[in-house]
Amino acid sequence: MLSEHRLFWSTRYVKRKLIERSLSEQATFAYFLAVMAFDWLQFSVIAATPNPRVEAWSVANTWITFAMTVLGLVYLFGRNQGGRGGQFMSRFFPLSVTVGWKCGAVLYALIWLVEACFGGQGPAVVGWLSTTCVAVLNAFMFWRIGRHLHAIAHASEGLNETESLVSTKRRLET
Repeated sequence: MLSEHRLFWSTRYVKRKLIERSLSEQATFAYFLAVMAFDWLQFSVIAATPNPRVEAWSVANTWITFAMTVLGLVYLFGRNQGGRGGQFMSRFFPLSVTVGWKCGAVLYALIWLVEACFGGQGPAVVGWLSTTCVAVLNAFMFWRIGRHLHAIAHASEGLNETESLVSTKRRLET
């Protein structure tokens, strides 16, 4: 579905496509599918882990991630100019994939580093440090996506006026 490789890794390229409103419905669906699959996988792995005892840091991680997701989405909606803005979903999914996979890669590296450096301290220490890494990186990811959404919303404002003039001119010419 994402035949052009820059649609996967280049946030700058995706931002340009979103500002120009030239991202296809097929590409937007592919982003939506990627986000839904990741979320399903993330929560299914948690639910399917055969562990009769759930550690306090794991519970904290789950609730912090949930709260940050809800608050982060509200924040992102606001950065897209809230109710005045438009195209939130078609902007959110591409940005969440292109920014999110990079943050995910950094998170895996950080968790590996935490385990390598603090593994001897016990699972609780590694768990709480990993939970902290997840929370900080999640906050960074929402901030970064919000920054891109804000830029796109403002760039699209000027484009909307120009687009209206161009489409009106085209209608009058036909």
